[in-house]
Amino acid sequence: MGLGIIKKQLQETWNILKSFRGNARGCLVVEPLWGIPYNLFIPYASVYMLELGCTDEHIGIITSVGLLFQVFFSFISGYITDRLGRKRTTLIFDLIGWSLAVLIWAFAQNFYYFLVASIVNSFFRIVHTSWTCLLVEDTRPEERVHVYTWIQVAGLLAGFFAPIAGGLVKRYGVVPAMRGLYLFAFVSMTSMFFIRNRITHETQMGLIKMQTTKGFNVIEVLDEYRRICMQLLKSPHTMLAFGLMLFNNVQVTLRNTFSAILYTKGLGLSEGTIGMFTAITSAIMLFIYLFVMPTLGKLKVTRPLLWGFVLSIISNGIFVLSPPGKLHLSVLAIVIGATGMALIYPFVESLVANSINDEDRAKVMSILYVLVLGLTTPFGYIGGLLSSVSPKLPFVLIMVTFGISVMLLFILENIERHKRHDVVNAELGS
Repeated sequence: MGLGIIKKQLQETWNILKSFRGNARGCLVVEPLWGIPYNLFIPYASVYMLELGCTDEHIGIITSVGLLFQVFFSFISGYITDRLGRKRTTLIFDLIGWSLAVLIWAFAQNFYYFLVASIVNSFFRIVHTSWTCLLVEDTRPEERVHVYTWIQVAGLLAGFFAPIAGGLVKRYGVVPAMRGLYLFAFVSMTSMFFIRNRITHETQMGLIKMQTTKGFNVIEVLDEYRRICMQLLKSPHTMLAFGLMLFNNVQVTLRNTFSAILYTKGLGLSEGTIGMFTAITSAIMLFIYLFVMPTLGKLKVTRPLLWGFVLSIISNGIFVLSPPGKLHLSVLAIVIGATGMALIYPFVESLVANSINDEDRAKVMSILYVLVLGLTTPFGYIGGLLSSVSPKLPFVLIMVTFGISVMLLFILENIERHKRHDVVNAELGS
């Protein structure tokens, strides 16, 4: 019976994957060429900085400065995406934001190299808008949660390569291993950008926007942004989706920046365990996406999100309360946290995507990213200050962000309940 259920779920998962067409398929098939190198170097990025003389405060400053530039690039990303087209914008600024950035990281010597690399890497925020439009604009709304799920799956499959990084670090040391990983990232990511550009096409809305967006008039652009902001303020659903997006971005920033420091300095674990934790996380999330997500995708968005937030609070609570050297507690926290993360990302992204119309998508996304990044920017520095006191304190802050997300979710569910109630009353009245 158990095998029958598994077979049925796999068949449903496979059918969903086969149903993807056009840009969704084109973006998916090459994603591992970006995901594999990223998952190899990102677990050790902060440790690499420490090895080259950066302090916890330096890392916080680098993170905050990077976020500040990301705010600027996010602000102009909507105009650039409409002017150059989704496809061309994605290629140009991926080459700058990733290919050039990983080269700088590969040859970094001190704090200033990392600061410059962080600024260059900030160009990826332009791609965040253009790539999102390229991915979803020609995709049906009901398919988007599954598209985002499979983007995650592609990244998770790449996560299984993380232990290779741990082996390289153990054999060659942090600095030599990381330099090699960054050079590998340059070759793999650059190849991916050109291949994806070849197999995708400009979206229908992108073609329209390229024709209508000709000159750059600051007044007109600002007036258009003002109009869109007024529309957003009148949409509680979009604003709540934005709130969830904001706090998810805060916790991701803190977790990505300070996890390695927590494991090594806060919990007294070896550097080699970082790669193992990444592999465990990937395995858990992959299992959920393959065997559970086809069912969860049919539920109301708020239900899986609530489970994800609660599990994430429990996971970070275990990290905060764990004494040093207790590997089994850290593994338990990783398993619970991976389950929570698997439930959060695709539903938050699809919730935001489905609350925005295609015509204004590029500019709305750029505005949302500006607000998210602007409000997230101080948390890199705050996390650095907290980490300098105790490596566990940034994870207390992460728990707070998930708690606020739970409250926003209840408000969103209440609004949707009232909306359904009003629709029923209107139908009965007619």
